Amino acid sequence: MGLRKIFSMLLMDQRGMSIAIHKKRKLLSQELSMTLKNTIKYGPFAGMIFSRDHWWGNSDRGAMLLGIYEQEILNSIMSVQKKYNVFIDLGAADGYYSIGSLISQKFKVSYAFEISIKGRQVIQKNATLNNCSNKLHIFGEATKVFYKNIPKKDLDSAVILIDIEGAEFSLLDSELFSNLKKSIIFIELHDWIFKDGKKKMTELLSNAKPFFKISTLATTSRDLSKFPELFDYEDSDRWLIASEGRPKLMSWLRLDPRGT
Repeated sequence: MGLRKIFSMLLMDQRGMSIAIHKKRKLLSQELSMTLKNTIKYGPFAGMIFSRDHWWGNSDRGAMLLGIYEQEILNSIMSVQKKYNVFIDLGAADGYYSIGSLISQKFKVSYAFEISIKGRQVIQKNATLNNCSNKLHIFGEATKVFYKNIPKKDLDSAVILIDIEGAEFSLLDSELFSNLKKSIIFIELHDWIFKDGKKKMTELLSNAKPFFKISTLATTSRDLSKFPELFDYEDSDRWLIASEGRPKLMSWLRLDPRGT
């Protein structure tokens, strides 16, 4: 058997394994959703209800229900000063953060930007389920002037979460950072999907540096021993529930306004 065929078979096996793992994560999340009645039980978003409909991240639902999904970002968001009481979510998906931020009662109003029509429909369903439609404003794609949809007083007291699958590099230029300079900004980074990712990161950091103090967050450990719902799961299944299915170690930027 030639080397090319061997490598092709190995690649097919790897892809097949990845698909199988994704399906198992989805099944485990569905099972835990039934157990917890589609309601987050732990963490600052505890009490948030998901509709059965979804657009994004149904395989992440188990981790969300346990309050451990992106817990590094979640904990950092919840640690901001009280004066930051507005939440802005760019790439809001199903509304986990934009609605959860309201459920936490740390934020008084939330703005969700989601490019997908289906995503916006799911966000609205989830907002209705959680009785917070009057505090949530839903918009489409976040452009370079998205901030014009938001009152200045809200923008200046906002936490902004940006998770737009690589589009952060084309969106966040020096002019936009200047208009957001009083907000705290969290950015999920996707530099690794670009051949010139290092160049894009250098440019993004250069654009942000005059206005913000910059720190980095990365995925850390999870303690699954505290969840009785998982006691009877096999070790591998517990960790699949905790997994976020990332292709590499994920990292984020936290940008804090200079002078604060």
